[in-house]
Amino acid sequence: MSKFKREFTLKQHTPIIHFQSEQNGATLRATELKPKFDRFLLENVKGLPYIKNINGHKSLDYKVKIEPNLASSKKIEKGSLFFGNIGDGKEKEYKEYTKPFKIVFLSFLPEILDAIDNNFEAFLANTNFGTRQSKGYGSFYLANKKFNQDLVLEKVYTFSSKDWEKNVGLFYQFLRQGINLSMRPSSPFYTKPIIFAYAKSKGWQWEKKSIKEKFFANKLQEQQNKHQSDVLLFSSDKKLLLRDLFGLSSSQEWKSYNVTIEKEHQDIERFQSPITFKIADERVYFWADKSVQKLLDQEFTIKVKRKGDLKLSTPKSFSFDDFFAFAFRLNLETYIESKYHKANEYAVLKKIFNEIKAGL
Repeated sequence: MSKFKREFTLKQHTPIIHFQSEQNGATLRATELKPKFDRFLLENVKGLPYIKNINGHKSLDYKVKIEPNLASSKKIEKGSLFFGNIGDGKEKEYKEYTKPFKIVFLSFLPEILDAIDNNFEAFLANTNFGTRQSKGYGSFYLANKKFNQDLVLEKVYTFSSKDWEKNVGLFYQFLRQGINLSMRPSSPFYTKPIIFAYAKSKGWQWEKKSIKEKFFANKLQEQQNKHQSDVLLFSSDKKLLLRDLFGLSSSQEWKSYNVTIEKEHQDIERFQSPITFKIADERVYFWADKSVQKLLDQEFTIKVKRKGDLKLSTPKSFSFDDFFAFAFRLNLETYIESKYHKANEYAVLKKIFNEIKAGL
């Protein structure tokens, strides 16, 4: 091997969804990988020589070559974790390398090559690529090497899963918004979200109840009369935005109410989920980074049909690891009503929680 070259063989573990997936070569691209790797190296390796452009953007002096595109395409099935086919007029596709492939780094600077040698595996451990990457898509790792969770910069939680898309989707929904399949004719299932239970333990009222109080008071009263659920009945003067800590969108559809809930902030329009899922060899690894700090103690104006002036703020402090610790202390046998224990969703969630607890 040339002294100016470093070569690695990669294995693709989950499909990558590219924003231009209809084009040939819409797989792992140097144009996405290099800026991310530059940032990772500059944050984690001291003293690297860098180039700064007129906008102040820093980059490192090396080139990346990825083996010619050998990836196959596969249509995205409805109901997956990815919803990008809805409304934009373009059909997205999964892209997958079915065999290991090579990636080559070229540089005349020995210190850059040494940094690449010493940090590329850690970079892959912490990084996914393409669209919906925080949900596990676009996961690559070194071929013929077991995923090393010790390289992840945050506290890691893990469970096994052969059907990772469905299980990650179910698990994430349980954490953030709850699951309501109570009207399903066969084997109904319902569970309130863990973020609600966590908020209740802190004496916080989550935003869904607050929004109903402001805009749908009559319907809320009907629901409370019909269902004696603490999700509907619990009240507190500490009314906070909580679901958006998992990722903020400025608008949210409430289909059962046939309305759009809008959230306005003078500076913040979107916020990517701090939780990343990484899939390798039929195991799911996940962690939360510290980016949630950017969203704390921020006030939003809540509107329905572009009307209203409900003011809700995110908490002044919030730790995902504290939230996870609370979640994995829960006894699902009592948290989820016994009448739903025959549903497959209950069995899946119980297996996931038992595995995570065993690894703590």
